[in-house]
Amino acid sequence: MSAQMTRRTLREKVKRGLLGFGLRNDRFRPYTMKFLEKSLYDYIVVENPEGRPHQVQQLRFIGMKNLLYAGARGAQRGLISHKPLTMLTETFVERFVLGDPEKIRAFAAVHGFEPPSFLVISPTENCNLRCLGCYAGDRSRFSKSLDGAVFQRILQEKAEAWGSHFTVISGGEPFLYRSDGMDLVQIIARHPDQYFLSFTNGTLINETLADRLAQAGNVTPAISVEGFEEETDARRGKGTFAKILQAMRFLREAGVPFGISVTATRRNAEQILSDRFLDFFFEEQGALYGWIFQYMPIGRDASFDLLVTPEQRLWMLQRELHILKEKGYFYVDFWNGGVLSLGCIAAGRPGGYLHVDWNGNIAPCVFFPYYLDNVYELYEKGLSLTEALKSPLFREIRSWQGEYGYHQPPERVQNLFRPCPIRDHHAAARTIITKTQARALNAEAAGAIEDDAYLQRFIDYDCRLQEVLDPEWEREVRLREAC
Repeated sequence: MSAQMTRRTLREKVKRGLLGFGLRNDRFRPYTMKFLEKSLYDYIVVENPEGRPHQVQQLRFIGMKNLLYAGARGAQRGLISHKPLTMLTETFVERFVLGDPEKIRAFAAVHGFEPPSFLVISPTENCNLRCLGCYAGDRSRFSKSLDGAVFQRILQEKAEAWGSHFTVISGGEPFLYRSDGMDLVQIIARHPDQYFLSFTNGTLINETLADRLAQAGNVTPAISVEGFEEETDARRGKGTFAKILQAMRFLREAGVPFGISVTATRRNAEQILSDRFLDFFFEEQGALYGWIFQYMPIGRDASFDLLVTPEQRLWMLQRELHILKEKGYFYVDFWNGGVLSLGCIAAGRPGGYLHVDWNGNIAPCVFFPYYLDNVYELYEKGLSLTEALKSPLFREIRSWQGEYGYHQPPERVQNLFRPCPIRDHHAAARTIITKTQARALNAEAAGAIEDDAYLQRFIDYDCRLQEVLDPEWEREVRLREAC
């Protein structure tokens, strides 16, 4: 079956409601999953339409398969109620996973490049917690929020112009957002053609909010944890862990699919990948997916002492690959898991995203806090969000991505286990920032760019990271490729 036929067949099943029915029904679920798994394998591994390294495609297939089975487990266990499951299949799968090829082709014909698949919006700087190392910095007394009309214009524009139907909400704490008499859930409900993933500290999710999320149906919260109670409360404040468990109970009872978001540090790296941790959150609490974000020393009270060591990162990678292949969880490290996304996805790369913050500033990534364009300024000039994709900053980053591997034949793709320009190749990111005269999003980022000692510490870290991780890339991908 060709890639085009595979997508058409899947889309037809979604439109007829067969995918959602198959996931809900115990009798038909095994057949539905078998069909989906084979379709995925044929498209990603056999067809491999973009000619990616075979072993990379094998890992990408496993990741997508795990995500599919996470949804199936949620349906089987009664963790996803009717409307959220319908929106999951009809909005997330059909509109985002299968994509909107007509709009993508139309965009590329006009602009000469494909649009990003999604974006991250941090609509408010306001937060009820003060977590160490948060990339949002520490400006709580002067917190700002994105104008509601602008927020909705961004959502509408990206869907119409880019064919983008997936949006990630970050912060601050998103559920504190208020503008034009609307809160976040009201805005989400007004855009049923999009699926939303909202990162949240979870402390504001009560029974009422969980029910509203279920009624909207097109949103999944990813709740931040640092480990168990001791580790989470140490970074996020006493009593936070208890509130998180209560929030998870409310979400389970309302049938809202949710996941976890974990910050990996030198202190907790082993715990957050332990069997005990996995069993507790994925089995006992009912989390369907998880994201790992390695601590980035650039936010509030930044400290290199919390950064995972290169040796820890190698151990994490090996353990994460084991979890991916053997445990069957969709628990993905934003950096070590770069192989699943074909490398860095910042700066509006096809399949990737960009970040709009509470001031309207448009950055390549939430962890790349530098910018050239502002959405308010673009709209005042009669321009669109698309113009930011053409900025020197974004073009330089996409050029680096292409040279590193995204536009390269399989034999020239570099190590996708260390794909990030600002974290894993910091000298390259610094060169791009300087060359394009990008501005810092906050005082912490401004201080980092002026600090030669900061630069040298990252260069030293990246050199050691290369020594440690490149042999693993050779073993896991190159040697298997040769076989």
